[in-house]
Amino acid sequence: MSPALGRGVEVTGPTWPATDGIAPVGAAGDDTRVRVTTRAAAVIATAGIASAAYQHAADAADRRRYPPPGRLVDVGGRRLHLLAMGEGTPAVVIVPALGSNVLEWVRVLRGASAETTVCAYDRAGLGWSDPQHGTAGIDAMADDLHALLKAADIAPPYVIAGNSMGGVVARRFQARYPEDVTGMLLIDSSHEDQARRLGDGAWGVLWRAARRRMRVLGLRRVAAHLGLVGGLDAASLAWETVPEYEGAAKALTLSTKERRAVAREMLVLGRPLGQPQSLGALPLAVLSAGSASRRRWPIWAPWAQLQDELAALSSDSAYMYAVNAGHNVHLDDPGVVVQAIRDLVDRCRRDRAQ
Repeated sequence: MSPALGRGVEVTGPTWPATDGIAPVGAAGDDTRVRVTTRAAAVIATAGIASAAYQHAADAADRRRYPPPGRLVDVGGRRLHLLAMGEGTPAVVIVPALGSNVLEWVRVLRGASAETTVCAYDRAGLGWSDPQHGTAGIDAMADDLHALLKAADIAPPYVIAGNSMGGVVARRFQARYPEDVTGMLLIDSSHEDQARRLGDGAWGVLWRAARRRMRVLGLRRVAAHLGLVGGLDAASLAWETVPEYEGAAKALTLSTKERRAVAREMLVLGRPLGQPQSLGALPLAVLSAGSASRRRWPIWAPWAQLQDELAALSSDSAYMYAVNAGHNVHLDDPGVVVQAIRDLVDRCRRDRAQ
Protein backbone atom coordinates (compact mmCIF):
# COMPACT_ATOMS: atom_id res chain seq x y z
CA MET A 1 0.00 0.00 0.00
CA SER A 2 1.23 3.50 -0.79
CA PRO A 3 2.04 5.45 2.43
CA ALA A 4 0.30 8.52 1.02
CA LEU A 5 -3.02 6.73 0.95
CA GLY A 6 -3.00 5.90 4.61
CA ARG A 7 -4.72 3.08 6.44
CA GLY A 8 -8.31 2.06 5.72
CA VAL A 9 -8.26 3.06 2.07
CA GLU A 10 -8.81 0.22 -0.42
CA VAL A 11 -6.69 0.39 -3.53
CA THR A 12 -8.90 -0.50 -6.53
CA GLY A 13 -6.49 0.37 -9.32
CA PRO A 14 -2.90 -0.48 -10.16
CA THR A 15 -0.36 0.47 -7.50
CA TRP A 16 2.48 1.49 -9.84
CA PRO A 17 3.71 5.06 -9.57
CA ALA A 18 2.14 7.46 -12.04
CA THR A 19 5.49 8.21 -13.58
CA ASP A 20 5.58 9.62 -17.09
CA GLY A 21 6.97 7.27 -19.71
CA ILE A 22 6.47 4.11 -17.67
CA ALA A 23 3.66 1.93 -19.06
CA PRO A 24 1.82 -0.61 -16.94
CA VAL A 25 2.86 -4.22 -17.33
CA GLY A 26 1.01 -5.86 -20.27
CA ALA A 27 0.17 -2.64 -22.11
CA ALA A 28 2.88 -3.19 -24.74
CA GLY A 29 1.48 -6.66 -25.45
CA ASP A 30 -2.02 -5.22 -25.81
CA ASP A 31 -0.76 -2.63 -28.28
CA THR A 32 0.94 -5.34 -30.32
CA ARG A 33 -2.26 -7.37 -30.47
CA VAL A 34 -4.24 -4.32 -31.58
CA ARG A 35 -1.72 -3.58 -34.33
CA VAL A 36 -1.73 -7.20 -35.53
CA THR A 37 -5.54 -7.33 -35.50
CA THR A 38 -5.81 -4.04 -37.35
CA ARG A 39 -3.35 -5.16 -39.99
CA ALA A 40 -5.13 -8.51 -40.39
CA ALA A 41 -8.46 -6.74 -40.80
CA ALA A 42 -6.93 -4.46 -43.41
CA VAL A 43 -5.49 -7.44 -45.30
CA ILE A 44 -8.86 -9.24 -45.22
CA ALA A 45 -10.71 -6.14 -46.36
CA THR A 46 -8.23 -5.56 -49.17
CA ALA A 47 -8.46 -9.18 -50.25
CA GLY A 48 -12.26 -8.94 -50.20
CA ILE A 49 -12.24 -5.81 -52.34
CA ALA A 50 -9.74 -7.33 -54.75
CA SER A 51 -11.78 -10.54 -54.92
CA ALA A 52 -14.99 -8.63 -55.67
CA ALA A 53 -13.26 -6.50 -58.31
CA TYR A 54 -11.76 -9.57 -59.97
CA GLN A 55 -15.14 -11.31 -59.87
CA HIS A 56 -16.87 -8.31 -61.45
CA ALA A 57 -14.29 -8.03 -64.24
CA ALA A 58 -14.33 -11.78 -64.89
CA ASP A 59 -18.14 -11.82 -65.05
CA ALA A 60 -18.06 -9.05 -67.66
CA ALA A 61 -15.41 -10.85 -69.71
CA ASP A 62 -17.40 -14.10 -69.60
CA ARG A 63 -20.54 -12.36 -70.83
CA ARG A 64 -18.61 -11.15 -73.87
CA ARG A 65 -16.92 -14.48 -74.42
CA TYR A 66 -20.04 -16.66 -74.17
CA PRO A 67 -23.10 -15.24 -75.96
CA PRO A 68 -26.44 -16.96 -75.38
CA PRO A 69 -27.09 -19.98 -77.60
CA GLY A 70 -30.79 -19.11 -77.84
CA ARG A 71 -32.93 -15.96 -77.89
CA LEU A 72 -33.22 -13.23 -75.28
CA VAL A 73 -36.94 -12.44 -75.16
CA ASP A 74 -38.34 -9.28 -73.58
CA VAL A 75 -41.00 -9.98 -70.93
CA GLY A 76 -41.90 -6.49 -69.77
CA GLY A 77 -38.55 -4.82 -69.29
CA ARG A 78 -36.60 -7.98 -68.46
CA ARG A 79 -35.14 -10.54 -70.83
CA LEU A 80 -35.44 -14.30 -70.43
CA HIS A 81 -33.32 -16.75 -72.38
CA LEU A 82 -35.08 -19.38 -74.49
CA LEU A 83 -33.41 -22.17 -76.48
CA ALA A 84 -35.74 -23.86 -78.97
CA MET A 85 -35.20 -26.59 -81.57
CA GLY A 86 -37.32 -28.56 -83.99
CA GLU A 87 -40.76 -28.02 -85.48
CA GLY A 88 -44.24 -29.34 -84.84
CA THR A 89 -46.95 -29.47 -82.23
CA PRO A 90 -47.52 -29.85 -79.40
CA ALA A 91 -44.45 -27.91 -78.31
CA VAL A 92 -42.52 -29.42 -75.43
CA VAL A 93 -41.46 -26.89 -72.78
CA ILE A 94 -38.75 -28.01 -70.35
CA VAL A 95 -38.66 -26.38 -66.92
CA PRO A 96 -35.19 -27.03 -65.40
CA ALA A 97 -34.29 -27.86 -61.81
CA LEU A 98 -33.26 -25.48 -59.05
CA GLY A 99 -30.27 -23.44 -60.18
CA SER A 100 -30.10 -25.14 -63.58
CA ASN A 101 -29.85 -23.56 -67.02
CA VAL A 102 -30.49 -24.62 -70.60
CA LEU A 103 -27.00 -26.01 -71.18
CA GLU A 104 -27.85 -29.10 -69.15
CA TRP A 105 -30.66 -29.85 -71.59
CA VAL A 106 -28.88 -29.54 -74.95
CA ARG A 107 -28.58 -33.32 -75.43
CA VAL A 108 -32.27 -33.84 -74.69
CA LEU A 109 -33.29 -30.93 -76.90
CA ARG A 110 -31.31 -32.32 -79.81
CA GLY A 111 -32.68 -35.81 -79.30
CA ALA A 112 -36.34 -34.78 -78.98
CA SER A 113 -36.34 -32.07 -81.67
CA ALA A 114 -36.78 -34.68 -84.42
CA GLU A 115 -40.27 -35.28 -82.99
CA THR A 116 -41.62 -31.77 -82.43
CA THR A 117 -40.75 -28.27 -81.24
CA VAL A 118 -38.88 -28.54 -77.95
CA CYS A 119 -37.50 -25.73 -75.85
CA ALA A 120 -35.87 -25.01 -72.51
CA TYR A 121 -35.37 -21.69 -70.77
CA ASP A 122 -33.39 -20.01 -68.02
CA ARG A 123 -35.49 -18.77 -65.11
CA ALA A 124 -34.89 -15.25 -63.83
CA GLY A 125 -31.25 -14.73 -62.82
CA LEU A 126 -30.07 -18.08 -64.16
CA GLY A 127 -28.06 -18.67 -67.30
CA TRP A 128 -28.43 -15.67 -69.58
CA SER A 129 -31.74 -14.43 -68.14
CA ASP A 130 -32.06 -11.11 -66.32
CA PRO A 131 -32.71 -11.31 -62.57
CA GLN A 132 -36.15 -11.00 -61.03
CA HIS A 133 -36.97 -7.80 -59.15
CA GLY A 134 -38.53 -8.35 -55.73
CA THR A 135 -39.63 -11.69 -54.32
CA ALA A 136 -39.84 -14.54 -56.83
CA GLY A 137 -42.25 -17.25 -55.72
CA ILE A 138 -43.60 -20.22 -57.66
CA ASP A 139 -46.52 -18.17 -59.01
CA ALA A 140 -44.13 -15.55 -60.39
CA MET A 141 -42.02 -18.28 -62.01
CA ALA A 142 -45.10 -19.74 -63.70
CA ASP A 143 -46.20 -16.31 -64.89
CA ASP A 144 -42.71 -15.56 -66.22
CA LEU A 145 -42.83 -18.75 -68.28
CA HIS A 146 -46.26 -17.90 -69.67
CA ALA A 147 -45.10 -14.40 -70.64
CA LEU A 148 -41.96 -15.82 -72.25
CA LEU A 149 -43.80 -18.36 -74.40
CA LYS A 150 -46.31 -15.75 -75.54
CA ALA A 151 -43.62 -13.18 -76.38
CA ALA A 152 -41.54 -15.82 -78.20
CA ASP A 153 -44.53 -16.95 -80.32
CA ILE A 154 -44.36 -20.51 -79.04
CA ALA A 155 -48.04 -21.35 -79.42
CA PRO A 156 -49.97 -23.65 -77.11
CA PRO A 157 -50.90 -26.35 -76.38
CA TYR A 158 -47.77 -27.44 -74.54
CA VAL A 159 -46.39 -30.64 -73.16
CA ILE A 160 -44.67 -29.23 -70.11
CA ALA A 161 -41.75 -31.19 -68.65
CA GLY A 162 -40.54 -30.28 -65.17
CA ASN A 163 -37.35 -31.57 -63.57
CA SER A 164 -36.96 -31.50 -59.77
CA MET A 165 -38.07 -28.01 -58.65
CA GLY A 166 -39.18 -27.45 -62.25
CA GLY A 167 -41.94 -29.98 -61.62
CA VAL A 168 -43.47 -27.68 -59.01
CA VAL A 169 -43.30 -24.77 -61.47
CA ALA A 170 -44.83 -26.96 -64.21
CA ARG A 171 -47.80 -27.94 -62.04
CA ARG A 172 -48.36 -24.32 -60.99
CA PHE A 173 -48.21 -23.30 -64.66
CA GLN A 174 -50.89 -25.87 -65.48
CA ALA A 175 -53.05 -24.71 -62.56
CA ARG A 176 -52.87 -21.09 -63.71
CA TYR A 177 -53.10 -21.76 -67.46
CA PRO A 178 -54.93 -25.10 -67.81
CA GLU A 179 -56.06 -24.47 -71.41
CA ASP A 180 -52.43 -24.15 -72.49
CA VAL A 181 -51.30 -27.58 -71.28
CA THR A 182 -52.06 -30.81 -73.13
CA GLY A 183 -49.66 -33.11 -71.27
CA MET A 184 -47.10 -33.18 -68.47
CA LEU A 185 -43.83 -35.01 -67.81
CA LEU A 186 -42.41 -34.96 -64.27
CA ILE A 187 -38.74 -35.95 -64.06
CA ASP A 188 -37.80 -36.92 -60.49
CA SER A 189 -39.95 -33.97 -59.54
CA SER A 190 -39.99 -32.12 -56.26
CA HIS A 191 -43.25 -32.19 -54.29
CA GLU A 192 -44.96 -29.12 -52.85
CA ASP A 193 -44.96 -30.64 -49.35
CA GLN A 194 -41.45 -32.10 -49.36
CA ALA A 195 -39.97 -29.51 -47.01
CA ARG A 196 -42.32 -30.76 -44.28
CA ARG A 197 -42.41 -34.43 -45.21
CA LEU A 198 -38.67 -34.91 -45.69
CA GLY A 199 -37.59 -32.68 -42.79
CA ASP A 200 -33.83 -32.12 -42.67
CA GLY A 201 -33.46 -34.40 -45.66
CA ALA A 202 -35.16 -31.79 -47.83
CA TRP A 203 -32.35 -29.32 -47.13
CA GLY A 204 -29.85 -32.02 -48.04
CA VAL A 205 -31.56 -32.37 -51.42
CA LEU A 206 -31.43 -28.62 -51.98
CA TRP A 207 -27.82 -28.30 -50.90
CA ARG A 208 -26.59 -31.10 -53.15
CA ALA A 209 -28.49 -29.55 -56.04
CA ALA A 210 -27.02 -26.09 -55.52
CA ARG A 211 -23.66 -26.32 -53.77
CA ARG A 212 -21.50 -26.18 -56.91
CA ARG A 213 -23.23 -22.97 -57.94
CA MET A 214 -22.78 -21.37 -54.53
CA ARG A 215 -18.97 -21.32 -54.79
CA VAL A 216 -18.49 -18.32 -56.93
CA LEU A 217 -16.63 -15.28 -55.59
CA GLY A 218 -13.28 -14.11 -56.91
CA LEU A 219 -10.99 -16.25 -54.78
CA ARG A 220 -13.13 -19.28 -55.53
CA ARG A 221 -12.93 -18.40 -59.22
CA VAL A 222 -9.12 -18.38 -59.01
CA ALA A 223 -9.23 -21.77 -57.31
CA ALA A 224 -11.54 -23.06 -60.05
CA HIS A 225 -9.10 -21.99 -62.76
CA LEU A 226 -6.36 -23.84 -60.89
CA GLY A 227 -8.49 -26.99 -60.87
CA LEU A 228 -9.00 -26.90 -57.10
CA VAL A 229 -12.82 -26.72 -57.08
CA GLY A 230 -14.82 -29.92 -57.37
CA GLY A 231 -17.61 -30.03 -59.93
CA LEU A 232 -15.84 -27.76 -62.40
CA ASP A 233 -13.27 -30.24 -63.67
CA ALA A 234 -13.31 -31.50 -67.25
CA ALA A 235 -15.20 -34.71 -66.42
CA SER A 236 -17.95 -32.86 -64.56
CA LEU A 237 -18.40 -30.32 -67.33
CA ALA A 238 -18.50 -33.08 -69.95
CA TRP A 239 -21.29 -34.73 -67.93
CA GLU A 240 -23.20 -31.46 -67.64
CA THR A 241 -23.31 -30.38 -71.28
CA VAL A 242 -22.00 -30.92 -74.80
CA PRO A 243 -18.36 -30.05 -75.59
CA GLU A 244 -19.01 -26.73 -77.32
CA TYR A 245 -20.75 -25.33 -74.23
CA GLU A 246 -18.43 -26.57 -71.48
CA GLY A 247 -16.66 -23.21 -71.16
CA ALA A 248 -19.97 -21.38 -70.94
CA ALA A 249 -21.26 -23.85 -68.34
CA LYS A 250 -18.23 -23.19 -66.15
CA ALA A 251 -18.58 -19.42 -66.56
CA LEU A 252 -22.26 -19.49 -65.61
CA THR A 253 -21.56 -21.58 -62.52
CA LEU A 254 -18.99 -19.01 -61.41
CA SER A 255 -21.18 -15.96 -62.02
CA THR A 256 -22.41 -13.74 -59.19
CA LYS A 257 -25.83 -13.37 -60.80
CA GLU A 258 -26.39 -17.12 -60.89
CA ARG A 259 -25.28 -17.55 -57.29
CA ARG A 260 -27.85 -15.01 -56.14
CA ALA A 261 -30.59 -16.66 -58.18
CA VAL A 262 -29.74 -20.08 -56.72
CA ALA A 263 -29.93 -18.72 -53.18
CA ARG A 264 -33.30 -17.16 -53.95
CA GLU A 265 -34.68 -20.40 -55.38
CA MET A 266 -33.41 -22.38 -52.41
CA LEU A 267 -35.40 -20.13 -50.11
CA VAL A 268 -38.54 -20.65 -52.19
CA LEU A 269 -38.31 -24.44 -52.31
CA GLY A 270 -37.12 -24.74 -48.72
CA ARG A 271 -40.55 -23.92 -47.31
CA PRO A 272 -43.86 -25.82 -47.61
CA LEU A 273 -45.81 -24.90 -50.74
CA GLY A 274 -49.14 -26.53 -49.94
CA GLN A 275 -50.32 -29.63 -51.76
CA PRO A 276 -50.20 -30.47 -55.49
CA GLN A 277 -53.51 -29.99 -57.26
CA SER A 278 -55.31 -32.72 -59.15
CA LEU A 279 -54.55 -32.88 -62.86
CA GLY A 280 -57.83 -34.57 -63.69
CA ALA A 281 -57.41 -36.71 -66.81
CA LEU A 282 -54.41 -34.81 -68.19
CA PRO A 283 -51.92 -37.17 -69.88
CA LEU A 284 -49.15 -37.47 -67.30
CA ALA A 285 -45.83 -39.31 -67.25
CA VAL A 286 -43.75 -39.56 -64.08
CA LEU A 287 -40.11 -40.54 -64.63
CA SER A 288 -38.31 -41.10 -61.34
CA ALA A 289 -34.65 -41.77 -60.65
CA GLY A 290 -34.18 -45.41 -59.77
CA SER A 291 -30.50 -46.33 -59.87
CA ALA A 292 -29.09 -48.67 -57.25
CA SER A 293 -27.25 -45.82 -55.53
CA ARG A 294 -30.41 -43.71 -55.53
CA ARG A 295 -32.31 -46.50 -53.79
CA ARG A 296 -29.68 -46.50 -51.04
CA TRP A 297 -30.39 -42.83 -50.39
CA PRO A 298 -31.30 -42.35 -46.68
CA ILE A 299 -34.63 -40.70 -47.52
CA TRP A 300 -35.45 -42.92 -50.49
CA ALA A 301 -38.66 -44.33 -48.93
CA PRO A 302 -40.39 -40.98 -48.25
CA TRP A 303 -39.16 -39.58 -51.57
CA ALA A 304 -40.59 -42.61 -53.42
CA GLN A 305 -43.89 -42.07 -51.59
CA LEU A 306 -43.97 -38.48 -52.84
CA GLN A 307 -43.34 -39.73 -56.38
CA ASP A 308 -46.25 -42.17 -56.01
CA GLU A 309 -48.49 -39.29 -54.99
CA LEU A 310 -47.46 -37.25 -58.02
CA ALA A 311 -48.26 -40.17 -60.34
CA ALA A 312 -51.74 -40.36 -58.76
CA LEU A 313 -52.56 -36.73 -59.65
CA SER A 314 -54.00 -37.80 -63.00
CA SER A 315 -56.32 -40.62 -63.98
CA ASP A 316 -54.28 -40.95 -67.20
CA SER A 317 -50.76 -41.43 -65.90
CA ALA A 318 -47.75 -43.61 -66.63
CA TYR A 319 -45.10 -44.17 -63.94
CA MET A 320 -41.55 -45.21 -64.84
CA TYR A 321 -38.18 -45.56 -63.13
CA ALA A 322 -34.90 -44.63 -64.83
CA VAL A 323 -32.85 -47.52 -63.48
CA ASN A 324 -29.52 -46.12 -64.72
CA ALA A 325 -29.97 -42.60 -63.36
CA GLY A 326 -29.77 -40.60 -60.19
CA HIS A 327 -31.67 -37.37 -59.54
CA ASN A 328 -30.22 -35.71 -62.67
CA VAL A 329 -31.91 -38.18 -65.00
CA HIS A 330 -31.39 -35.95 -68.04
CA LEU A 331 -27.62 -35.98 -67.47
CA ASP A 332 -27.17 -39.60 -66.37
CA ASP A 333 -29.40 -41.05 -69.09
CA PRO A 334 -30.61 -38.41 -71.58
CA GLY A 335 -31.90 -41.11 -73.92
CA VAL A 336 -34.56 -42.25 -71.47
CA VAL A 337 -35.81 -38.67 -71.11
CA VAL A 338 -35.96 -38.26 -74.90
CA GLN A 339 -37.98 -41.47 -75.17
CA ALA A 340 -40.35 -40.35 -72.40
CA ILE A 341 -40.93 -37.08 -74.27
CA ARG A 342 -41.60 -38.87 -77.56
CA ASP A 343 -44.03 -41.30 -75.95
CA LEU A 344 -45.96 -38.53 -74.21
CA VAL A 345 -46.14 -36.40 -77.37
CA ASP A 346 -47.56 -39.41 -79.22
CA ARG A 347 -50.16 -39.94 -76.48
CA CYS A 348 -51.21 -36.30 -76.62
CA ARG A 349 -51.50 -36.35 -80.41
CA ARG A 350 -53.66 -39.48 -80.33
CA ASP A 351 -55.93 -37.94 -77.68
CA ARG A 352 -56.39 -34.75 -79.69
CA ALA A 353 -57.10 -36.72 -82.86
CA GLN A 354 -60.00 -38.59 -81.26
